[in-house]
Amino acid sequence: MLAALVAWLALGTAYAADEMPHPGRLAPATVVPSEVEGGAVATVGPGDTLYLTVYGQPELAAQVTLDVRGHIVVPFLGDMAVGGEAPSAIAKRIADGLRQRGYLNDPQVAIEVLRVRSRMASILGSVAKPGRYPIEGSLTLLELLAQAGGLKDNADDVAVVLRKDGQAESGQRRMELLIGNKSLPERPVEDLQLQAGDVVYVPQAKVFYIYGEVTRAGAYPMERGLNVMRALSLAGGLTQRASERRISISRPDPGTGEQRKQRVNLDDPVAAGDVIYVDERFF
Repeated sequence: MLAALVAWLALGTAYAADEMPHPGRLAPATVVPSEVEGGAVATVGPGDTLYLTVYGQPELAAQVTLDVRGHIVVPFLGDMAVGGEAPSAIAKRIADGLRQRGYLNDPQVAIEVLRVRSRMASILGSVAKPGRYPIEGSLTLLELLAQAGGLKDNADDVAVVLRKDGQAESGQRRMELLIGNKSLPERPVEDLQLQAGDVVYVPQAKVFYIYGEVTRAGAYPMERGLNVMRALSLAGGLTQRASERRISISRPDPGTGEQRKQRVNLDDPVAAGDVIYVDERFF
């Protein structure tokens, strides 16, 4: 019976040389275990690629990908629904099937996850390596940030996590979490256990702009409690031609969105998006 099984797989290999195997069907393994990308995962789902090993029978080593239904097709065992199961449980089912049908007396089957595609989290925005990352077992927000290469210099302190939520009117739940403490040093950095389908967005830090008679004109990141005096110090201070009495801020009107210019004092607050202009003094 074992010879028949080997012969059947050999025939399948010859056929696969002319035509790619259909997703979900068992195909001769082309990825050795040392090259696997996945790790220990709790359950598998559609799109995940598994590596099947029958100990003592190296010719039966194969890889298989779950189809959109979460099914695979195993030789002599037929269609198997394995989505949502642990790799160890799938291995036991295959071993039991081979034993019960008389193909092997005492099969020892192992399943290793090669690639995880069913449980992914996405991260976008001001990170070094934005993209989709697998959730292997568990994954927290801070771990995802580390995998994505960390925050860019222009990243905001707060990340937005979008999560599917059938009870929410929009179908999504929005969560804002503190991931840095540049502007809020007394608050601890927040973490979150991510779920499949979560989307993390790290926006650029909010900035204000300062021009005119200052040493270093340009855009600067916002700070909590920022006032005009602090903004001037961030820009290197006033030039010799500057007038402390001729400082203005252009700020969008909350109602119309139009820019409105107003004179300010050194202790007046600065808001995100403000454009500060320091005019020269009269001689």
